[in-house]
Amino acid sequence: MFIESFLLLLALNFLSAGRLNRPEERIIGGYPAEIEAFPWMVSFQINGHHACGGSIYSNDTIITAAHCFFYKGRRLDDRLFVIRAGSTSRKSSGTLVKVDSVILHENFVFELLQNDIAVVRLSERLEFTNQVQPIPLAESNPEPGTMSLVAGWGQIYETEDLVVRPINILVVKLRIQPPNHCIVSYGQSTICAGNSKQSTCRGDSGGSLVIDSQLVGVVSGGGCDSPTLLTSVPFFREWILNTTNSLP
Repeated sequence: MFIESFLLLLALNFLSAGRLNRPEERIIGGYPAEIEAFPWMVSFQINGHHACGGSIYSNDTIITAAHCFFYKGRRLDDRLFVIRAGSTSRKSSGTLVKVDSVILHENFVFELLQNDIAVVRLSERLEFTNQVQPIPLAESNPEPGTMSLVAGWGQIYETEDLVVRPINILVVKLRIQPPNHCIVSYGQSTICAGNSKQSTCRGDSGGSLVIDSQLVGVVSGGGCDSPTLLTSVPFFREWILNTTNSLP
């Protein structure tokens, strides 16, 4: 039991702290928001601690990043995770629902963050309210220069001795950038957004990039003080639809 708890703590620390060029838990240049403005947002949690973000697709299905379910390249047990939906806070209120199963893209490459997308089936259905709503999938990638919104519960301040994470959700406006502005690009399957002053960081992984109330991207990678790399939802739209339709 001690070993299991210790491994769980290590996994949580890894997901929260991230690694170089991994998405990190920080909304840079963000401002406070209420969940009613982003009712599709959920917090994936391990042992009561925020690990990643996600977006409600239907009352029992969440879209997020595939790498959220790995620790040092090793797949974590799906049953370690629960989601908190319908809450501005990552610590209280809303609804907690256990994860039933996670379907990763079959060509996901952990080391490269290629095809970094996953569909998650919940153990029970969500009840839709003003705080809990699905978000439709965008059908085409945005043009460079388009403004977007990203929300999350990520880290907002860090020094050698201190890490500060917000309890309540933050949102940031990000401008879509040409692909070569990000550290890596995988063609139409990824989107680049933000800059050194407005971006995401450790723990915003799996969160949604939204334009015109449609899900356009899933936070995947990038540095804290550099543009954010996102998985393109329009590119993987058919895969998402086929995967959700095939789930029991």
